[in-house]
Amino acid sequence: METNLQHEDLLIKLRAKLNEDKIKLWEPPYIQPDNGISQSLQELAKKYSTALSIDLDTILQGLHELQLHSVDRSKANEEYKETGFATLRIKATIPGERPKIMKVQKKLYVMGSDLITAVAEEIGMAQIRLKLIFNGKVIKPTSSLEEQGIKNGVQIMALIMSKTPDEVKKEDEMYLEMKSTREDAALLSKYADEDYMKLEDQSGKAIELPAGERRALLVGLALHERGRAAARRQDYSRALVLLLDADRQLSECSSSILKSVDNYAVLQLDIAWCYLCLQSLSSATDAAARLARAEASLLRIYGEQHQTVAELKGNLATERVLLMRLYLLQGIVAYHQNKRAEARQLLDKAESELNLLRVDETSVCALVELGWSRAQARGGLRAAGGDRDRAHLLLAARRDARRDLRRRASDDRRRAREERKRGLCADGSAVSPQLVRGLQAMGYTRRRATLALRAANNRAAEAVRLIQEQPELLEAMGYESEEAKAALRVTNNSLDEAANLLVASGGHIVDGAANPTDPSTSAATSSKKKPNKHKKSKRKEECEMALERLSSAIRTEEDDHLDTTLIEEEEFLAQYKSLL
Repeated sequence: METNLQHEDLLIKLRAKLNEDKIKLWEPPYIQPDNGISQSLQELAKKYSTALSIDLDTILQGLHELQLHSVDRSKANEEYKETGFATLRIKATIPGERPKIMKVQKKLYVMGSDLITAVAEEIGMAQIRLKLIFNGKVIKPTSSLEEQGIKNGVQIMALIMSKTPDEVKKEDEMYLEMKSTREDAALLSKYADEDYMKLEDQSGKAIELPAGERRALLVGLALHERGRAAARRQDYSRALVLLLDADRQLSECSSSILKSVDNYAVLQLDIAWCYLCLQSLSSATDAAARLARAEASLLRIYGEQHQTVAELKGNLATERVLLMRLYLLQGIVAYHQNKRAEARQLLDKAESELNLLRVDETSVCALVELGWSRAQARGGLRAAGGDRDRAHLLLAARRDARRDLRRRASDDRRRAREERKRGLCADGSAVSPQLVRGLQAMGYTRRRATLALRAANNRAAEAVRLIQEQPELLEAMGYESEEAKAALRVTNNSLDEAANLLVASGGHIVDGAANPTDPSTSAATSSKKKPNKHKKSKRKEECEMALERLSSAIRTEEDDHLDTTLIEEEEFLAQYKSLL
């Protein structure tokens, strides 16, 4: 990678000099009919060799490479005007090999599948192992190239997925898991009110979302975590595909939700990190846009001077990890955009943050022995300035604070569920829990008391009277008189059973006989109640299984996204600072 970076550095410097001197290498006197090296090009190389203090042959080879590229691009533009065939430059990232550059010509009205087939044949790979990425999005096989913003002369990234039998099996399992993730999220979102899974913002406050956004957010979080897991294994091709899919899912959520959590900012950083590790320098523009979004998001959440971190995280300022990686990536992007002064400034900021993040491994092990994870231990030590005892106290305080917040949120949700169960009175007011308890003290069941108070608009005396006139009470629930009477006859005048029967049957009672012991009537009642109970039990089981699968896909350890050993960051920082 060092050699590639050095060569890219040379081309960046040469492009800057050519732009400064307004020289067009594809025009006379620099161009030769046979694309050979002209005398004018040699003289220009001598001039730049002196100016840049770089070997003459290296400069000449670099200028000739840029010249041939310019000539090819000019020819491609002419051919596109004449024939409509666009020339697309494909950079294939193949595991264990150097990146491969190729050209493919296609008319822009063809489907994405046409381009995928052509690239797969050129590389000699199965189409299922190939993912094409342009402008931060995976190319769709069912849309035309033009619809996806592809134009003549653009460069497209080709990612080759793993191809050994074991790896193919794992990859197939990954796509099945992605499908399962979407289905699980859809199921849990449908029954969001039943408290199967709750989402929290940075402070631990519960986030309430419509079913559609909730589903998109759950799927996005799960895909993001799977992408991060692939990146930790240094499988950056797979990681990038998963992360871009996560980005597509999260884009379906409202901007206000994305502004309240740092997941979106972390995702943008992770995508830019994959670009860097895949040496996708052509993605610098998309990376710059993503980093700008990440920076804006972090500043909204943590403040210009990070003044809100102490309030939200109990002085656990491990967000420095995000800032360090942000500055590092911004500096690298600026370097590839030939903004050297800006790049140097950003890399210096990244280095300052990185120095503050270093921790003693002995202290990490000591905290792990106290029950903290390695990620928590590193975060605590970074927040405590390396003080082991203070780190332990900070971690414990933060754990207790979040636990209390969750307990209060759980109590609030429980009270809200109970209020929904009690329902509203006929006048729209909430049924009083105190009056319900009062009627219960008089010997009435909770359900009977609740129903009576609904009909009586929270007037206790009236509620008692209504309880004694059962058909009228059931009518007050919204059922017709005949339906209420039929339900009471079938259930032997049991108000609770009659109410359950009306709810289960939707108000349609088959009144076979007044005597509840009549076999036909009992059978009818039983057949209506059992399927409903079975259906509810089955739904609960399905939701709990979906929750278990989805929970395993989404990180449960808080702030593990803020953990890093800093090894890769230090390597990239050293490489790019040496180039500057």
